[in-house]
Amino acid sequence: MVERASRGKALARGAVVHGYLSPRGLPPVKGQVTVNDSGLIFRSADGPGRRWRAKTITLLYIDGTNRRPAYVFRVDGGVFETDLPGQLLEVAAHPLWLDGLALTEWPLDRPLVSPTDTAAIWATARSIMATGYADSLYSLFGAPRARVGLIGRGGRAAGRLGEYIGSRDSLALDPARMTGTPQLRHTLAHELGHRWQARSRAQVQALWTGISPIRDPKRYGYGNVSEHQAEAIAFAVDFLQTTARRSEPVASSVTLLEHYELLVPGTRILVRYLAMQPIYHSHPLAGLLTTEPTAE
Repeated sequence: MVERASRGKALARGAVVHGYLSPRGLPPVKGQVTVNDSGLIFRSADGPGRRWRAKTITLLYIDGTNRRPAYVFRVDGGVFETDLPGQLLEVAAHPLWLDGLALTEWPLDRPLVSPTDTAAIWATARSIMATGYADSLYSLFGAPRARVGLIGRGGRAAGRLGEYIGSRDSLALDPARMTGTPQLRHTLAHELGHRWQARSRAQVQALWTGISPIRDPKRYGYGNVSEHQAEAIAFAVDFLQTTARRSEPVASSVTLLEHYELLVPGTRILVRYLAMQPIYHSHPLAGLLTTEPTAE
């Protein structure tokens, strides 16, 4: 125990690892993890980022499909992925060091709306359906005939944040169990992806030929092709929305797509397909995505 603690203290002096954080199953965010004497701190490349103290950190797997091996770590409820793990491998190999750190006050995730505020829950669910973001999804996958509803008792018991009910062409959400707007947007894209699956089954299956399964057993969609496809659809939408708002070099955007694909295989082919739709004709990457391979 003493040896592990001392090695941990040595690691705490300036260890920085660059990579991509995927919090709570959401698409990856570029940034860096700093290892210091109070835990692990993540800062995104385009802002102040988020700070957390990891209760656990483990190396999930090493992926060798790209030019450089990618190391995928589980950190609390998310994953951190990097091709240069550096001393993070040492931290993962000595998890007791994290347990021995001095207690620090860490911010807790708050729900998007209070679970007891029924009016706010309904207002949040209805408002997302009337946004420009929702309109962009409707242009790709169509709009449900029925008005949005709330997840019922059975769906909540199953841990679902959203449901698409094909027999009624309706969608239900649970904003009270979401931690922010990104999760709400992701859930909406995922559920409308199910609508596209139901109405264009042959097309989706044709696009899905040869797609590898998700490797992370805790990522939503693991072992379930239908949910895997819906996650890849949501990831593809997020990538196109994210890169449409930025002026990153093309090479950086292509690299970002590789990281999306690593976490949820199938994202790349769906990005290329969606980029051919009219709504994305003016996307800054449209020419590249619709004419050239994206994983050379």
